[in-house]
Amino acid sequence: MGYPGAMARLALTGAAGRIAASLRPRLRAAGHDLVLLDAVPVPEPVAGEQVVEADLRDVDAHADAFAGAELVVHLGGLSDERPWPDLLAVNVDGTRAVLDAVVRAGVRRVLLASSVHAAGYARVDDPATAAGMPLPAPDTYYGASKAAVEALGGLYAGRFGLTVVSARIMTFADEPGSPRSLQLWLSGDDMARLVEAVRTTDAGGHHVVWGVSANTRRRVDLEPGRAVGFEPQDDAETFAAEVQRADASQAPAVLGGGFADPSYRLGEAHGGREHRS
Repeated sequence: MGYPGAMARLALTGAAGRIAASLRPRLRAAGHDLVLLDAVPVPEPVAGEQVVEADLRDVDAHADAFAGAELVVHLGGLSDERPWPDLLAVNVDGTRAVLDAVVRAGVRRVLLASSVHAAGYARVDDPATAAGMPLPAPDTYYGASKAAVEALGGLYAGRFGLTVVSARIMTFADEPGSPRSLQLWLSGDDMARLVEAVRTTDAGGHHVVWGVSANTRRRVDLEPGRAVGFEPQDDAETFAAEVQRADASQAPAVLGGGFADPSYRLGEAHGGREHRS
């Protein structure tokens, strides 16, 4: 796939994670130089990638690494339910530190990884879900931490004149694997399109958008994303027959799926359940 615009320097936090692993070859193919930051080693860096190992809350290290970047893509953080002190330290204070580093480095554009779980109790059949952007309705401590990430995005956009896009990432995967993901799937190519949209947008201020592909069964609105130039192109319907042969269950009534189930225990990884990816 092709991308608009000239080569840029982009910084990615959480660079050892699976979303960054998907983005890296796509962004390199577009000719971009990448600065990859994580607290753990980043697998297999190649030419055009600079690796910086630093705790997410290390403002000095991140500010130095962000210098000269056109965009910071903040993917770092805990990506599942955890005890509240852990989520507060990493997802909330870590995001605050990253945004402080953005300001110190003079970067003007930021893409923050929020989550569908920031609005996990939104019902899929509610007109407010299908049009515009529902208010936060977190389904877990994890979801609440992502709602706090969005709030920090709004604070820093307003106070420092940044362009900040908080993307409520839905089901990111190579392919959809469940009836729920036929509604919520976000492809790797569309995630890269979202990065490019934020890099090139003329929109200022803070925007909350859905990180979702153009799925036929999608129950959320693409217009908030279009306001920053994000136009997804992939559709989970391509995989629908195969998914439904493997799993004939119905998609959940709320966006958060099992995270919103009363049996999903707060503060425990995977809600205390055996994890199945």
